[in-house]
Amino acid sequence: MKRQARLLAILALAAFSVYTAPRAWADNLEKVQDWRTALPNSWQTGKLALVQVRNSRLALANNIQFNIQSLHGTLAAMQPNLPVSLENPAAYAVNVEHAQLRIADNVLQALVQAELQASEAPLRIKQVTTQTDGIVITGDIKKLGLWIPFTMEGTPSVANPREITLTPRTLKVAGVPLYKTLLATNIQLQSLIDMKSKAVALQGQAMVLRLDQVLPDPKLSFELNAVQLGQGEVTVLLGKASQAPGFFCEANCPANFVYTHGGELRAAGMVLAGQPTLVTGISNGSLPIALHDLNSVISTSTVQLRTDGALWISAQEGLLNPAETALLNTGEAAIAQLEGMNTGQEAVTLAVHHATLLSREGIELRVEKLLASTQSTDLGQLPTAKQTVHVGEISLSETAMNTLMNKALFNFEGSPIRQVNTTIGEPHLQLSLQVKPEIFGIPLFWLPAKLSGPLLISNDKQHLEFTPTEVRMFGLSMLPLIDYAGLKLSSFIKIEEAAVKLHDNTIHIALGSALPPLQLSTELRAIKTVMRSPIGPYLQVHVGTLPVEKIGEIYNAMELLPLGLWMKTPEFTALGMRTGPTLGHVYNDPRKERLIIDLAQYPDLLATATLRLPKTERVWVSMPGHRTNYLQNKSERHRHKNQTHQVPDHHQ
Repeated sequence: MKRQARLLAILALAAFSVYTAPRAWADNLEKVQDWRTALPNSWQTGKLALVQVRNSRLALANNIQFNIQSLHGTLAAMQPNLPVSLENPAAYAVNVEHAQLRIADNVLQALVQAELQASEAPLRIKQVTTQTDGIVITGDIKKLGLWIPFTMEGTPSVANPREITLTPRTLKVAGVPLYKTLLATNIQLQSLIDMKSKAVALQGQAMVLRLDQVLPDPKLSFELNAVQLGQGEVTVLLGKASQAPGFFCEANCPANFVYTHGGELRAAGMVLAGQPTLVTGISNGSLPIALHDLNSVISTSTVQLRTDGALWISAQEGLLNPAETALLNTGEAAIAQLEGMNTGQEAVTLAVHHATLLSREGIELRVEKLLASTQSTDLGQLPTAKQTVHVGEISLSETAMNTLMNKALFNFEGSPIRQVNTTIGEPHLQLSLQVKPEIFGIPLFWLPAKLSGPLLISNDKQHLEFTPTEVRMFGLSMLPLIDYAGLKLSSFIKIEEAAVKLHDNTIHIALGSALPPLQLSTELRAIKTVMRSPIGPYLQVHVGTLPVEKIGEIYNAMELLPLGLWMKTPEFTALGMRTGPTLGHVYNDPRKERLIIDLAQYPDLLATATLRLPKTERVWVSMPGHRTNYLQNKSERHRHKNQTHQVPDHHQ
């Protein structure tokens, strides 16, 4: 019985541990929340940047950091009409409306001693020890060329809006108590030491600390209200406001954050043009922000965009893993090689390796390889900008051809063609459709028809040409009758649109005009039919402007390029974020899925992306993969799903 009772007790303890442990672990994890929802929907713009800080550890150097429990203020550049460069603290000032700062003893000692040493004062501070009932300062006084140790103990108080006074209760020099002797003889402490420091002064028997002089850049404009002593730290209350203002997030706030809007801020290659920006980090404790090393902060952060330009930066996410870093290095080398092969390009280089673009109408363009250039540096506006395609391989499946025909080409008012169903054959293309012919300008009723013929490239290399070699209606071949009557298809069918025209018996398709919002400037080079692939038969269209002998060389170089979209640009803009010269990479998460960019959702699509800045002048854009799964599953259900894909399969 005792053994059974012991076994039951062990089982009960194990069950309790299993039940309570996950809950305990969950208490230590950061709450999963998209903090973009807490950002304001409207905000004031101006030259000054509003800043709010809560529970953050601000470092100005490796040994100088302040714990900011709360701060409300504004940032302004020291020189007018210049942005605030956060990486240069001497270039801007902080106007403190209200703040509560905690300064550790070692930081206070380092600040005061650095200023004393810089001013060659006959005083040096070796240690500051703070307790709730007072401060003990130990150091040396220089007298007659000798450094004599001293110890001072007292309670600080606020002398005025800029100064803290420490009137000693005890003072020992070389271990000898002197303070009562000084009082008894009416000798002032300041008469014993000739101070030259602007930050530390001796007035009567007191030591005065001028806080605005001892704090390093950025310059602070504030009023000192109170000093509170803790164990190993001093808390200073600053501000012109009697009470702390409310935070931007009201009741729904992160545990620690830095928030700003207005003005123009620059940090670690990023430019923030006044939109709300929120930096968060761990779920508890202080958010570490190293102003002297902002690159390390940004490189371990993710950036989430909002369609109105607001930004949420989640710090402490970690560096790219070694595999991602290797891909970044590989992409850099491949882009440099491609730029060397194509020296006559525009400012921005675009390279696409195995991605799918969905036009506004939903036309699925499978881009296997594409090298282009443009003048547009805005990722959000890139689809609508004119692009010169130097080399490209684009695939159009039967589904894509049907969408092209029904939603882009023949979707105009009064179109005589509808309900097109495409069958890709070799070498012919077959269109099953309904047509409404005209006789003597009188429209007839809708009739079923089938058109078969080759799809070729026009002599001007700007159009696809479909000239039916067979036209059947009600199972009868109609083309011999039309030819016998000396007529053409255009005698019965009128099509004269920008993207599609019918001249005689030939349908001319201006592919560059049929894919809004894309504006592709290029030449059609070749078209071939691929019959066996997981997505079924498709048309492979080769485009470009470069000489034929360069195409193979460029395609070989692009084989080294990690899958997705690469963008080498003198400036990079994505909704509310802007950088300088940048190599950007847009890919799908997970990488095994094909990158799909739905142009109909641009630029709002960027609000679903996650951005990383792994190092200076590099942007890593991860797109969600749910839409890709849908398209891939749809493709796999196609009638040729078990056939072999002839385009090389890449896994990176």
